[in-house]
Amino acid sequence: MKKFMKRIEDTMSAVAFAEAGEHETTKEILKGHKTVLLAISDSAFDKDALKYALNISERMKANLEILYVSESEKDRKGLKHFLSEVEKVGFRFSLVMEKGCVKKAILDYTDRRSEILFVIVGAAIELNIGCDVKEKTFAKAWKRLKCPLVVVSKNSVPLTA
Repeated sequence: MKKFMKRIEDTMSAVAFAEAGEHETTKEILKGHKTVLLAISDSAFDKDALKYALNISERMKANLEILYVSESEKDRKGLKHFLSEVEKVGFRFSLVMEKGCVKKAILDYTDRRSEILFVIVGAAIELNIGCDVKEKTFAKAWKRLKCPLVVVSKNSVPLTA
């Protein structure tokens, strides 16, 4: 638990230094932790969350991974729109596609990837997209998230808008 708390403290410190333009200090704090995860769903997308993820990844010299979750494998209706938004910015990233519940996809992915500094989502409501009632209320499982969760805004817009 102490190790986990130390990692959270280091990550939050690094974010503060990165936002202040102290890139060398940020690098020193992180010592090899180099990945930011942006989680988005097929049915909602917050441009502010993308902008924040791109900005903080660039400042921290971190890799950006985008976890794109759709409710079913065949839907993926907003992927083309989302990719066109990212292409406008011209930032390199890795795209990981999952299906089902956003919250579960985040937990499963971060369990496998210890180098993820934090997870960024557009709005807290996005976390329950694709989840059934049982998955929406699995508070114990949510506590196993091994990194901070950054919620950028209160509202998201439909991807097809």
